Parts: sequence; C-alpha cells; structure tokens
Amino acid sequence: MVSLATDKRELVLLYNSTIKNHREIHAYAKAADTNLNAIDVSKDRVTGTIYSEVADLLNIEVKDLIPTDHATFVQKHGKDITLDNDGAIKILQNEPDMLIYPIAMRGKTAIVAKIYGDMTKLFDPDTAAIDIP
Repeated sequence: MVSLATDKRELVLLYNSTIKNHREIHAYAKAADTNLNAIDVSKDRVTGTIYSEVADLLNIEVKDLIPTDHATFVQKHGKDITLDNDGAIKILQNEPDMLIYPIAMRGKTAIVAKIYGDMTKLFDPDTAAIDIP
C-alpha cells in the first residue's frame, strides 16, 4: 500500500513503468531537481482512497480518471461503456494499464501528464528547462 502526501516540496507521480510514455514522463520528473515520490501502479497497489484524493485534486470524479474513448480502453472494454466511481477504482486497481496517462501532483496542484512537457506546470522556473534523457 502507498500513501499520498501533498507537500509543495515533493512531486508525486502515479505512473505505469510498462508504458513507454509513462517511462518518459517518469524520467523527466526524475531529472528535475525536486524530491520525487514515484508510485508505479504496475508494482504498487494504490487504494481507492488515493484515487479519490487524486480526483479531488484534479476537480474531477474518479470515473473521469479513465478516458473511456481512448483506444486502449475501447480495445479492452468496448465502446460506449459507462463507468461509476466504484467501477473505475476497481479497474484502476486491477488493470494498471488503464491509467492511460500519468498523474503528477505537487502540493495541492495536480495534472494529467499526456506529454512530458506538461510536467513543467509543476516545476519551479529554474527546473522547467530540463533536457529529457
């Protein structure tokens, strides 16, 4: 089990190390000069409470953490699926690949990182120009 701390001095990243885009964003976050708490959902069990807290930080519902129109979701679960929050939590806990995009948090700010450049929204100005390895 993992816990979620929302400290301005710590960058928390929920990601899946089995997905290339997630690994790139993780590398970008790791290269930043900040305290990184990287939570690999493919290895660490994330509680429903944490997913609820993440959704609250993003000002969305838990079910909105899963883009049901994304090809990865559609391929596995089909089209026109309606999720409720409990169903979304079960999917995220049992199918880590359904965390389509990594989620990064710093303090009370959270973002869905679709590309590594999105991470600059959470970095101080002096760390925003990091070269991705």
